[in-house]
Amino acid sequence: MPVLKNDPGRGMEDNLKRAVTEMLVLTLLSREDMHAQQIMQSLEEESGNTLSLASLYMLFYRLIENGYILEAYKKAAPDGRRRQYYQITVDGIRYLADLLCVYHRITNGVALLLGENRQTNKTESGPPGAE
Repeated sequence: MPVLKNDPGRGMEDNLKRAVTEMLVLTLLSREDMHAQQIMQSLEEESGNTLSLASLYMLFYRLIENGYILEAYKKAAPDGRRRQYYQITVDGIRYLADLLCVYHRITNGVALLLGENRQTNKTESGPPGAE
């Protein structure tokens, strides 16, 4: 379903993606060292094609600057190009643990709220105040 530019959900979607991208990249790197294209493909595939990014390099620079990942080594790809592999650091693992705690706390709170909302408001009646 295409999202319109003036669709109010678009801003929410963009903000949610921005908020979780750092956590997801660190999660992937906690599994194995990866190059940028591999990370972007994994994000897309493992999210059921709901997450896709044009570029990760600004995120990489920020994560490197904060000591959460490092440029580990370069390795030749099957196409002959040399790929820069990234690796999570010990500080990155700690930071990821903190991000996951915050993420779970917030998403659990949202799920509770939405669950209570469904029980007290009939979904057929629409959003509160729409009567």
